[in-house]
Amino acid sequence: MLNLEKNKKYLLACSYGPDSMALFDMLLKEGYRFAVAHVNYHLRNEADDEEIDLRNYCLTHGVGIYVKSVRENLGDNNLEAKCRDIRYNFFIDVVKQNGFDALLVAHQEDDLIETYLMQKKRKNLVNYFGIKEISYFTDVEIIRPLLKYRKKELLIYCRMFSVPYAIDKTNLEDHFLRNQLRHSVVEKMTPEERKEILQEIDNENQKLAEIFEKISNIKSNKIEEYNRLNDIEFLYAIVLLGRKIKSDFTISKEQGEELRKVLLCDKPNVSLTVDELCFVKEYDAFSIREDIEACDFEYVLEKPDKLDTPYFSLDFTRDPSRRNVSPDDYPLTIRNARPGDAYRILDYEKEIRRLFIDWKMPVSLRNRWPVIVNKDGVIIYVPRYLKDFSPSPNDNFSVKF
Repeated sequence: MLNLEKNKKYLLACSYGPDSMALFDMLLKEGYRFAVAHVNYHLRNEADDEEIDLRNYCLTHGVGIYVKSVRENLGDNNLEAKCRDIRYNFFIDVVKQNGFDALLVAHQEDDLIETYLMQKKRKNLVNYFGIKEISYFTDVEIIRPLLKYRKKELLIYCRMFSVPYAIDKTNLEDHFLRNQLRHSVVEKMTPEERKEILQEIDNENQKLAEIFEKISNIKSNKIEEYNRLNDIEFLYAIVLLGRKIKSDFTISKEQGEELRKVLLCDKPNVSLTVDELCFVKEYDAFSIREDIEACDFEYVLEKPDKLDTPYFSLDFTRDPSRRNVSPDDYPLTIRNARPGDAYRILDYEKEIRRLFIDWKMPVSLRNRWPVIVNKDGVIIYVPRYLKDFSPSPNDNFSVKF
């Protein structure tokens, strides 16, 4: 009945509802090694009795049990998400601390359909429509072996084999969107309608796989590559980039349209903040990063020596004349370029700001680009920015991008 590996040890997330108790009984009958994890939020009067009944059932059948008792007031705001975070963090801790191979969760076909309908209603940008049979939380494998079963079938199973369970009365109310969809849509579906929507979910996931495949072929941050994507592909590409920095990064369709305009505008350097991340266009490339901060720094070199900083490294024990440095220039100050700085080139001075523009230096580098100042306060060297520069082991001065 269950397609699990007999040589592994499982932790069953068990609420004492009919779904998880049916899975409990299946695991028992088929001889799997497992223990139970239960969370008591103390949000219902019946919660303590259910915990006691589950403990006794585990004791009767020789199954270990781990229980988390939540005593703090969780409030009414975003309660579902808070409870989900609490239980999954607890389950993952139990798995890791006690050598379990995977976590079993008793989501069933109704849950899968409800999740899909919620995703479509909220117009979420998701990595997967519905619920995956196998997923991972951190590095813990989560298996959902009941996704082919309907809720009604699991209730019949429990009654047929005298498996005890309790019904959470809050699931009968319509305070949450999931419950509304369950009662008004999913429970009223005909077998044909269920078959159609399950096929629709498969089709949508196939489209997602094709989108991710296309995005995975992008190997650079060149704007032209992203301009080849259609609107939904572009949104997914931006989300994947953003989540490398901020795991819960999100973007709306409207924000995506604004970012498109940023890419297509004539300005060489422009930025837009989306969900606390900075989207930066720099000439023919773009990136998403945390807010760009000014990087004021200043280091003094009293004599020819070595320096290794977060912004640059130098070794002026090797001939510094290549950097326009003479013995009379010491002590040197190496600092970031600042507004108003100018640099003499042959017989004329040029604003360093204009140099950076001529070199097409990304804005994000300009406020941290080092310059060398002699003892008289004159800028005597500005490292040349080259987009495709590759440092040499023989360099005695290099900037850290």
